[in-house]
Amino acid sequence: MSATSSNTSGEPPKAELSSILSQVQNLQSDREKLMKELENAKQKVEKLTEGKRTEMKTSLDTVIAKWLDDSVENEAIRGQFKEGMERLVKNTAEDSGVWQVVVCASAAHARRANEIEKLRLECEDLKSKVSGEFSSEASRKRARDETKEGASGSADGAISNDNGDFWNGFEKSFDPAL
Repeated sequence: MSATSSNTSGEPPKAELSSILSQVQNLQSDREKLMKELENAKQKVEKLTEGKRTEMKTSLDTVIAKWLDDSVENEAIRGQFKEGMERLVKNTAEDSGVWQVVVCASAAHARRANEIEKLRLECEDLKSKVSGEFSSEASRKRARDETKEGASGSADGAISNDNGDFWNGFEKSFDPAL
């Protein structure tokens, strides 16, 4: 009887074996398909991060480099800091707190530098006016003489008097009864 049981038990393992082999083959084809999809997804992510990396590198080379040059005098420290920033750019660590602080600090520095330049130009303009328009005594007195004439020619001439003493005219126009 053992010969019949081994004969009958031998056939089902062949069916199970072929079934297992077909499942392994299906799993292997699914794995290959998923690997291709993963590779495509990696390429898409790489393209996106390459764009972000380029943007970060541009920012590092322009605004942040200017900020470093203006703020840090020690060349060795500046070099170490820039190397660290380049590693952040290489790893596209835009969400890094260090990167965010550096970007904000360099942008604030650039804004303040622009404001200082604007104020410097305004100061130069005012200095040229002092040297030009207001350099002579006649140009400075003209406005005062015109306001003096306008006040004495106005309807309320009681405030100013003939000798130009404002306080005397003010006292005369003051009515305590009011």
